[in-house]
Amino acid sequence: MEALLRLLPGPQPIVIRYGVSLLLVLLTFALRFGMEDRAGPYGFVLFIPAIMASSLMFDRGSGVLALAASIALVALILPWGANSGAHISAIASFAVVGMAVVLVSEGLHRALERAYKAERDKDLLLKEMTHRVKNKFAMILSIIGLQARKATPETRGTLEAVAGRIRVIANVHEHLQLARHQELIDMSTYLMDLCRSLEDAMRELRPVTVSVAAERIMMRPEHALSIGLITNELVTNAYKYAFTDGRIGHVDVRLAQTSGNVELSVADNGVGCPEKPSAGLGTQLVELLASQLGGSVRRDHVTEGCKFVITFSVPT
Repeated sequence: MEALLRLLPGPQPIVIRYGVSLLLVLLTFALRFGMEDRAGPYGFVLFIPAIMASSLMFDRGSGVLALAASIALVALILPWGANSGAHISAIASFAVVGMAVVLVSEGLHRALERAYKAERDKDLLLKEMTHRVKNKFAMILSIIGLQARKATPETRGTLEAVAGRIRVIANVHEHLQLARHQELIDMSTYLMDLCRSLEDAMRELRPVTVSVAAERIMMRPEHALSIGLITNELVTNAYKYAFTDGRIGHVDVRLAQTSGNVELSVADNGVGCPEKPSAGLGTQLVELLASQLGGSVRRDHVTEGCKFVITFSVPT
């Protein structure tokens, strides 16, 4: 819509509007002469584009001028000595058709302007709503942070986990607004931003780095949210439990698409997988989200550390 309106000139002085309209008619008249009898005895149809262009680019007055000029030029070359009645009827018919073209073209121009204005107003409203939602998320996180400072260590850990999940939701919302026209989220940039924020938030907790290798897979927001929450839980758990001896560690997050499936893996080089899977809220949440995606969760005992792999079919 915006590109189409950009092709149309804005408000112009009357000299330019009428001058361009007359020039279009004169060029059409020259074409009419060049085609000789192949355009018919009148060649009215050749003038329709010039009349339509004048009305669409400028206004009704320009279209009426183009119509009047077209009739006048054709009338100048007609043999009025014979069949004058037929000439008058043809010119009258052309005048009616030409006026209809003028009105339709002008209406199209106004409709395009109204549609563009409505789209621009909608974008402004959406930006305002996005800004307010972002502020609400920030306010919620600030309140949780204040409460966490005053809470007991056990309660503080729970509040920080809640804050982390809220950040994931806020992150999805932000990426959705950036891609609102496609209504899909690029998982490559989304996971990179998410893990960067996790690394910044937990840098003081452990000397651990996070790397991300994610293919550019486009997903709907609800699927992106599930994957983001799974990643948040697994990376957070790695920070908390894989490096309890204070070692410098690393967490590797990967997302790839193979044979119609998507595979998310989170691996660390910490103390290794526990003998039995934890029955905590984080583990339950990961399994629930994987189930909602129609996938499965498995733990791989690697040479050093632990690796979680979530496999699910490509969401449609």
